[in-house]
Amino acid sequence: MAPRIKRLCLELFILLPGIFFGQEYVQTPDVHIKHLPEIVTINGKPTVYYELHIANFSDTPVKFTRLDVQGLPDSIPVFSVTGDEWQFRHKAAGTEKPLPDNVLPPGGASVIFMEFTLPPATKDKTLVHHLQFIHPENAEIKTVSFAGPVLEPHKTTVVLGPPLRDGPWTAIYSPDWERGHRRVFYTEGGKVRIPGRFAIDFMQTDSKGKLAKGDEDLVKNRYGYGADILAVADGTVASARDDFMESATISGHPRYPSGKATGNYVSLKISGDRYVFYEHLKPGSIRVRPGQKVKKGEVIASLGFTGQSTDPHLHLHVADSDSPLGAEGLPFLFEQFTLLGSYKDFSRFGEMPWTPVNRDSGQEKHRERPAPNTVIRFH
Repeated sequence: MAPRIKRLCLELFILLPGIFFGQEYVQTPDVHIKHLPEIVTINGKPTVYYELHIANFSDTPVKFTRLDVQGLPDSIPVFSVTGDEWQFRHKAAGTEKPLPDNVLPPGGASVIFMEFTLPPATKDKTLVHHLQFIHPENAEIKTVSFAGPVLEPHKTTVVLGPPLRDGPWTAIYSPDWERGHRRVFYTEGGKVRIPGRFAIDFMQTDSKGKLAKGDEDLVKNRYGYGADILAVADGTVASARDDFMESATISGHPRYPSGKATGNYVSLKISGDRYVFYEHLKPGSIRVRPGQKVKKGEVIASLGFTGQSTDPHLHLHVADSDSPLGAEGLPFLFEQFTLLGSYKDFSRFGEMPWTPVNRDSGQEKHRERPAPNTVIRFH
């Protein structure tokens, strides 16, 4: 048989099964990760935070039923979203509202917030996402499974010194708070980001868990107010703002829009694309200026009560560019701190003392991130 005829016959043989045994095409949602995660250690465990962005380009609504994350190449189970988990992880884009019945309508967009600990067996493995959904309006309901994004998380390289002295300081954050830093998107320059993905608010209490001595409405009576803010690494001051004033009382504090959320702040460049943001600083307390080089441990400002805030505290986060709201929030670790305790019920914060750890002197932590709503002491 001539080579050309033989090749045509072979091509026909390959195509014919598709003609007689072809499968019905099912359109799946588009799922992707805008910002690749880095591994951060919390309570001694490797942990990742990231988001799955979903868009339904079909003309049919889809109802998500299951999401599994597995480690390749041997499909080790890593994390799953099922049942009630969807309610607080899966949100309509731009809102804190869960999707009704977990159904994404045609033209709809949503976000799945992912936070989980990596099992030991998944060290250095590639992670793949498997999603299941159904078409709730179809007469014949069939579950459709498809493989979503694949990623290779790497350990964070950002390790910081203490931003404050001593303690006790409560590391206030939680990844599942509806309006917490971790859940708030900002869009600038045509790109959506989460600048506070790993932000921590540090507040101080006394040994009884109280926030103030004397009149609690007076800003100057709040524990931690005026405390020295320290450079967490050698670096260069990238930017600073010091034009916000403070009210004398908590109740008299103005309401600020998100564009003025930072209050007085300092941005410290600690490497090529790593910037540390210190926010809500005391008026007139900033000791550094843009372009100035600073050393780790140097006092750069004082803890204050400016911008979008309900109490005096230090807001700290790391981002990939010098923009408080137009940069992507990155994970970071602290070189060392002592874990003193935690709040089992954070709704009682400021009213009751925290629950201490089982050791009188606390637990020493090295190259870790404080767990949500834990009480720590810096060295």
